[in-house]
Amino acid sequence: MRLLSGHPKIGALEVSSRGYAGRGIGDVYPHLAVEEAFVEPAAIDASSLDVAFVAYGHGESAETVRALLAAGVGLVVDLSADFRLPDAALYGEWYGEHPAPELFAEAHYGLPEVFGAAEGRIIANPGCYPTAAILALSPVVKRMGTDIRSVTINALSGVSGAGAKPSVKTHFVSANENANAYGAPLHRHTPEIETMLRRVGETPEITFVPHLIPITRGELETIVVDVEDAPDAEEVLGWYAEDYEGWSFVGAREEYPHVAHVANTNRCRLSAAVDRRAGKLLLFAALDNLLKGASGAAVQNMNLALGFGEDLGLEHLK
Repeated sequence: MRLLSGHPKIGALEVSSRGYAGRGIGDVYPHLAVEEAFVEPAAIDASSLDVAFVAYGHGESAETVRALLAAGVGLVVDLSADFRLPDAALYGEWYGEHPAPELFAEAHYGLPEVFGAAEGRIIANPGCYPTAAILALSPVVKRMGTDIRSVTINALSGVSGAGAKPSVKTHFVSANENANAYGAPLHRHTPEIETMLRRVGETPEITFVPHLIPITRGELETIVVDVEDAPDAEEVLGWYAEDYEGWSFVGAREEYPHVAHVANTNRCRLSAAVDRRAGKLLLFAALDNLLKGASGAAVQNMNLALGFGEDLGLEHLK
């Protein structure tokens, strides 16, 4: 809402909510200078929309996407996991039966720095963990895929990565001064990362271990790649510079990224190192899970799909 309300190409904004319908957006979120009120989803005339953003949970989003497309919406950006995997069969292995399998053919995975601007009517906005992992790994996989023996991703995320709904795990007294692994060894982001990297090059099965840390927003991944004849870090940084040249929101530096370097921005910051003693390539990626990992990426995807500059309305987040 914050990003779209200040976007120069957005003429009108309608925001639905099942929980907040009837309340002013500024009353619920006082930091937003938005005059509109939340409405019931059924109160929105979908046929009048050019673009719709859907932020329901997995298994719940697909039917809404189907209804919006049937009403004539030209572009739907889905922030759930419902269209991130390539087909209903793989989705079924990790999430259960898909509500709208016929729509997979229209979905485009929305990581433009790797896969280009969306061409279909559905943009599957990536997960925050996969965004960081794929951006860090794809230049390496593209050039060294057959030499990679294993990939281990250790990921740390702030509490907002769990969504707005409170739980025992995200309660202040549970999360504060604490850190814990979760979702291992078979987290649902694992097939998303593997599938998308295999579009780039040959990739082994990936070990992915996420951790919850007591910060509000931000994410840091340390990725250990066991690869024959690991390249120098300078060479990997050169690959990053080559592959992401011209893209506004991905950059690499010799200095290892901090969460503070990217919090409240739409940037993903990358770096690399080599452990010659152990024969491992180390990759580092940091981003804001609410921006480049979610809403910022969604607006960036909309911009590209509609032919705008990728940074339109996001210039202040570089």
